[in-house]
Amino acid sequence: MADPTLAAAPAQTAPRRLTRSEKLGFGLGDFASNLSWNFTGSFLLYFYTNVAAISAAVAGTLMLVARVLDAVADPVVGAAVDRTRSRHGRARPYLLYGAVPFGVLSVLTFLSPDLSHTGKVVYAAVTFLLMGVVYSIVNIPYGALMPLMTRDGHERMQLGTARAVGMSIGTIFVAVATPHLVTVFGGGSEERGYLLTAVLLGAGSALFFLAAFRATTEHYRDLPVQEAAGKTVTGAWTTVKQGLHNGPWVLAALFMVVNFTRLGLLTTVTVYFSLYVLEEPWTISVLLPLISGSLLVGSLAAPRYFARLGKRRGNVLALAVGALLYAVMPFTESVLPLLITVYVCACLVISLSLTSSFTLVADAVDYHEWKFGNRATGLLNAAQSLATKLGTALGSALVAGVLAMTAFDPDHVTGATVNGLRWLYYGAPIALLLLQLLIMSFWRMDTLHPRILEELEERNE
Repeated sequence: MADPTLAAAPAQTAPRRLTRSEKLGFGLGDFASNLSWNFTGSFLLYFYTNVAAISAAVAGTLMLVARVLDAVADPVVGAAVDRTRSRHGRARPYLLYGAVPFGVLSVLTFLSPDLSHTGKVVYAAVTFLLMGVVYSIVNIPYGALMPLMTRDGHERMQLGTARAVGMSIGTIFVAVATPHLVTVFGGGSEERGYLLTAVLLGAGSALFFLAAFRATTEHYRDLPVQEAAGKTVTGAWTTVKQGLHNGPWVLAALFMVVNFTRLGLLTTVTVYFSLYVLEEPWTISVLLPLISGSLLVGSLAAPRYFARLGKRRGNVLALAVGALLYAVMPFTESVLPLLITVYVCACLVISLSLTSSFTLVADAVDYHEWKFGNRATGLLNAAQSLATKLGTALGSALVAGVLAMTAFDPDHVTGATVNGLRWLYYGAPIALLLLQLLIMSFWRMDTLHPRILEELEERNE
């Protein structure tokens, strides 16, 4: 992947404006990712417990342990991005070469081979682990694309909006279509239905990642200051240690871990909540899409909202209102239209915060270069992939843990299980939203970032 002509080249000057096709192409990356990743996050625990007949305790444990193990891949991939030189740029080659393996592993994860219970657990652990590794290979470089495409704060928010739109459309499609696809493809067999649905979504993920590769351009070569000066580039371990002293990066990483823990919990528990608390299976295709449907609407309002309030005040307000609305929801459960209405309002408000989260690491990359003279775009963006995987794993593990503690049996659901599911659906999100609010209250980049950009421009002249 080395190209000495690019390695020695100076940083390019970015154009004044990104084209519309570049912004839309960037959004396709998150659409591609979420076709398979949200399918896995929303339905894999159910597939393990109800189709593959793996106990909830074992399934939750293997999912959490696999995510902790494949977290090792994230800094490795991030460091590799920072050292990549190719005719396609730094980040884009990983989309090109990682798209098909990601689609294939997405399918293998939903294959239930005819093995003993132990064999099924081992197979599930291996495929889930490998899928997480390949997810890192495509998604860390994808996240690193934003600061490589533009350094303009407004354009970054537009890219964050495009990413949020891609994420929401992908998630809506998965949530709405999956139950129907499983029924149609399965013909009475959930095992066959989930496998063929995984084939369709995995193929879509691969194709749209390739489309994102083709549509995007890296306008900044983003060479570290040391490399541009002909000096030795800062090592990965040194960059990690510097990152721990990069306050905005630490806050962004913590914020996203909590954010994706909440999302992972909700996307996992919604299936069980609809089946065993509301006892209305059709609500799966309503409640799950609303998470991302609201994101689609909120992402369009986010640029103006945060331009007016800033990321700190804007997030604190949105998270506080979201937590308040979640506190109201238990009192509306007996009136389903009212419950859904309050839920929609909560999702709309919280979606503003999720849109801004995509830009936090990009700002932290600028801060890192300003403070340490080492941009490390890939390695620092590894936090985003790690947060996504660790958060979704923690959320799924929490659901699995409560199911195990309440002796969940799909053929005989007890009152303890129903109460546990209620706590997961209402109480846990409130606690996580308040924790996000606390983290964001320490964000100080709204006033500092413009000065950082000015000083970086002066250094690069």
